Amino acid sequence: MTTKLSAAPWADGPFDLITIPSNRLDGSLAHVYCASEMAHSHNVILRGLNAILQQAPFVPVSTDDNFNSQDAKDLLFYVQSWAKMVNHHHWVEESFIFPEIEKFAGRPGLMDTPKDEHALFHDGLEKLLAYALATKPDEYRWSGPGGMKEILDSFSKHLADHLYAEIELLLGMGDLDGAGLKRTWAQAENLAKQTGNISMLYDVFPTVLGCADKTFEGGNEFPPLPWVMPYLIKYWFAAGNGAWRFNPCDWWGRPRPLAFGPP
Repeated sequence: MTTKLSAAPWADGPFDLITIPSNRLDGSLAHVYCASEMAHSHNVILRGLNAILQQAPFVPVSTDDNFNSQDAKDLLFYVQSWAKMVNHHHWVEESFIFPEIEKFAGRPGLMDTPKDEHALFHDGLEKLLAYALATKPDEYRWSGPGGMKEILDSFSKHLADHLYAEIELLLGMGDLDGAGLKRTWAQAENLAKQTGNISMLYDVFPTVLGCADKTFEGGNEFPPLPWVMPYLIKYWFAAGNGAWRFNPCDWWGRPRPLAFGPP
């Protein structure tokens, strides 16, 4: 289970995190391995979503006596970074992972269901990204018409349902050749890694690192990055950006109390 530093609300709710399949099934099996790697990725997304849902209501708005424009500015940057991370993840799936699996399995349309599920939350996610990019700190609102809550409520359950369902789809691929599936997975991941760019080190990577709980269910090494990467992110690419206080974990994957919450 996740290690908590206190009994205060944390990023394992309101949407439940996904149990890692290899913790209850044989992780040496290719379909269990692939489902487990995807579950770690999806939990990063869920922790980021939960961190926003838990904290954003408590960031003061311009009509509050304790309003601080920097708080709202940092939240908006965090939200846009999370949305970019989710967009990149699903673009990688549709561009590389899904086609490679279908080609290997010889089953065109095998991954149509998750692609259709992407469409259910795509517009809402884009609306959230546009809001976070265009909204000035003194215009930020959580509740009310046009507020951030309204936008998140429009798609967050569709997103979470998809994140859960995709794991079950991968677990259903036990009939495929294991060695071939693992090889295909590795090829797709390598292709995806080649699409990264320097700008992602300022927004997407800090979000991933700050939402990857390495204590989850007894410990893990996700994401598999060079040991030096957290240091580069912390001391260079993320340095001076207050948005990262909204991350539920530190740069080394250790859970920490949320920065904003009930008084």
